[in-house]
Amino acid sequence: MALLDPADGPLAADAALVAARLAGETVASRIGDGDPSVWGRAATDALGWAALPRTSRPLLGQVAGLRERFRVDGARRVVLVTAPGLAHGADLLARAAGAPLTVLDSADPGAVADALAGDMATTVLVVVDPMGDPDGPAAAVARVLADAIREEGVEPAGRTVAVTEPGSPLDGPARAAGATVVTCERDVPARFGTLGAAGLVAAGLAGADLEEILADAAGAVDAVVADAAENPALELAGLLTAGSGPLRIAAGTGPDGLAGWVEHLVGGSTGGLGPLPLVGDPWPGAGGSGRVLSLQRDETFFATRGGVGAQVALWQHAVAVAARVLGADPFAGGIAPALAEGTPAALPCVGVDGDVEIRAAGDWLPDGTTSVADALRALAARAEGTLAVEAWLDPVDDASAAVLRPELARRTGLLTTFGWAPRGHDGLGRHHRDAPGAAFCVVTGESEHDRAVPGGGTLADLVAAQVGADAADLVARGRPVLGLHLRDRLGGLVTVARAVEQL
Repeated sequence: MALLDPADGPLAADAALVAARLAGETVASRIGDGDPSVWGRAATDALGWAALPRTSRPLLGQVAGLRERFRVDGARRVVLVTAPGLAHGADLLARAAGAPLTVLDSADPGAVADALAGDMATTVLVVVDPMGDPDGPAAAVARVLADAIREEGVEPAGRTVAVTEPGSPLDGPARAAGATVVTCERDVPARFGTLGAAGLVAAGLAGADLEEILADAAGAVDAVVADAAENPALELAGLLTAGSGPLRIAAGTGPDGLAGWVEHLVGGSTGGLGPLPLVGDPWPGAGGSGRVLSLQRDETFFATRGGVGAQVALWQHAVAVAARVLGADPFAGGIAPALAEGTPAALPCVGVDGDVEIRAAGDWLPDGTTSVADALRALAARAEGTLAVEAWLDPVDDASAAVLRPELARRTGLLTTFGWAPRGHDGLGRHHRDAPGAAFCVVTGESEHDRAVPGGGTLADLVAAQVGADAADLVARGRPVLGLHLRDRLGGLVTVARAVEQL
């Protein structure tokens, strides 16, 4: 079965030349053999992902056994708690399978409250943290959920599965408490871990067919490691590197969740050197079956096809190869500003418009700016082609924030991205920080659902620390950053939406 439809447009010939050159350099087979020389010394301990369709098979029996044990125990709901950048794989596999999986990769009080509103007495808690950071937001959120399970009269350790590296700070304590520990691969970078323990365990416990996913991926491996110009991964790498415009991904095409997963993989793995991935409304002619992902770049139309496992294998090989062509490190970690030195100060408030505090640092915002519309105009004027909207909100209750992206793009004429923070920091966040010219709009909000975290502080404190560190990092890079803090989330989003309409 073809994994890549032939490209139709001006990039097709250039992409074919790139693929032929890569085939001559035996790049594909070297990746299949785990040869780090494709990228250099930095890839020495980062190539385990290429063998995951085979090496992950022992997980099948382990996950099946756990799922049956939990079923007998009456636990049928799965909640994944993980650090930003690690949730995309499990989320994709579960969504593509139609398996219900609650994902928490944020300490947002509203998002945590959504998870707590479910039946905690029947909840299985999956904590994915390869480094096992005991002081990180994921550990704090996991403690909140564990307490909620305990309040239902259930010992949380018996309902907890920890996915972490052997010997991590999470490994020993989790085992000692009676939790199940699944060790994850040390040589698999986060963005490339979808077919490893970080992606498979939670998705499998939620009901995804892991046997089918891995078989699907294994069926694609021969094609993507072949040193041939017709190798679909090499052809796709050519399309990702031959042009100059953004990579447009048609929302609603392909397996459910694949468009967002591709956006994250491309943005994070090619950095500022690769195309800006943009998920948006499909264009005329896009679509087809749920196995076809429609794409466009520089007026060239193409599509990837197949089941979710095969498409994961295809895209990972293609993006890793594209990074080599571009001179990027595809395995570099995401942006996670350190919080060890204390909570950074939030952006200073410079005005209030209804339910929205206008915040900014530096001298880019004109003095006396008191309306959200004027602040957005000033930010757009400072952008050099790209506007990035980061929403530190609840993706469920505050889902309407996502409609800001198409309206801002239409009214400003800028390439505009939208991402839930901190989820996107390992993907689009890395692209925007590495590429020149992006301006940032950071949307935050008060929450009526804040709660204490066992061990000290509150969820809102954790989010404020992350937002402060993120903003400080952007300001230090010389990027214009506009903060819009919603004193009331519903009313504040209405104010922002009306301001966008005035642009």
